[in-house]
Amino acid sequence: MIFAINKEATYRGHKDSVYDLAPPVAGGKFISASGDGLVVQWNSPDEGKPLVKVNNPIYAIEHLITQDRLWVGENSEGIHLIDTANKKEIGSLKLPKVSVFFIKTVGSKTFVGNSIGFIHVIDSSSLQFNHHIHGSDKSARSVAIHQDNNEMAVGFSDHLIRIYDLNTYQLKHTIQAHTNSVFTLQYHQNFLISSGRDAHIKIWDASLNYILAEDIPAHNYAINQILTLENTNLLASCSMDKSIKIWNVDNMQLLKVIDKGKFASHGTSVNKLWWDKETKRLFSGSDDRTISEWKLF
Repeated sequence: MIFAINKEATYRGHKDSVYDLAPPVAGGKFISASGDGLVVQWNSPDEGKPLVKVNNPIYAIEHLITQDRLWVGENSEGIHLIDTANKKEIGSLKLPKVSVFFIKTVGSKTFVGNSIGFIHVIDSSSLQFNHHIHGSDKSARSVAIHQDNNEMAVGFSDHLIRIYDLNTYQLKHTIQAHTNSVFTLQYHQNFLISSGRDAHIKIWDASLNYILAEDIPAHNYAINQILTLENTNLLASCSMDKSIKIWNVDNMQLLKVIDKGKFASHGTSVNKLWWDKETKRLFSGSDDRTISEWKLF
């Protein structure tokens, strides 16, 4: 696949690191969440409108576009459900004084991972907890869902990946995955792709009980996220080494490196990516408090 990389815009306004990105409310370009406690809807680089303001850092959001609802994980204060059309909180659930590292909704279930190793399962209709999985004494950092296999993969700071049955929550596999925290997981076809603080990308064959298929030393420092770019054969990774790398997901050939020297990219850790498949734009959020917009095609 032939493609070029062009930096389209830089979005400024957050007062702290940008930790999560999500699809926009109607009419916008994307949503960002930050350590400053703000969730912002960006309509253009010059127009950012706050949707939510909380008192503590936000590491994870989940935008349920078809329902006009937004889950917000507020560190130390639990999670909030926001009506995005009216910018109004319609529900909240308390958690212990923990950090919320991921929120993922599948059907009527919302999964929340925290810094004491729990995955909380919420009934999205009743807004009540219906199950709690204590996966580890270390943080539950990342999640990926394989609906065809009815499986949920969770990456922990004890270096392991645990595979759970999506309905019964029974533990099916434990993978001795990395040499440090597992920050990011992504299913691609019948493979699970993982990465984290050890800066390696590993590929696990889900059809063969998650045996290791490939191990790639991919970045110089911790990899914060890997993301398949829908409707392409590309995978993007972003790292504490300040770079974004673009890979052919089918053979894991490195195709492009987006860095500050060549592309005026971020000057500090790149924490999060979001791909707009309609416009073929990749967005990246960083510790430098900015979001960059990249045109790939």
